[in-house]
Amino acid sequence: MAGNSDQVDVTIANGGTNSTMVNATGYQFFSIFVPAAFTGTTLTFQVSNDGGSFVGLRDLTGTAKTALTVAAGQAYACPDELKYFPYFRVVSGSAEAAARTLSVWCKQP
Repeated sequence: MAGNSDQVDVTIANGGTNSTMVNATGYQFFSIFVPAAFTGTTLTFQVSNDGGSFVGLRDLTGTAKTALTVAAGQAYACPDELKYFPYFRVVSGSAEAAARTLSVWCKQP
């Protein structure tokens, strides 16, 4: 039987690049919906074990994860490595021209 899914909306502030935090505890699969007004063209992710200190996401070999190339109004699968951390946030490759809300879908195993 498939696990439950929850939508978590995160916001990147006007002029900012980092989103608010996603509490990923209990989830293993993530996807993201980029809003139609999004001005960035890439997304990366920062992760945290405590919800306070964030670092760039790396894969299991220690290599920095490459950015997702994104387009406004589209949906994307997030990197599998996010399941190893209790918290993450989304990072736009450029400052947003206004506050932007992205929807992250979190699925339980």
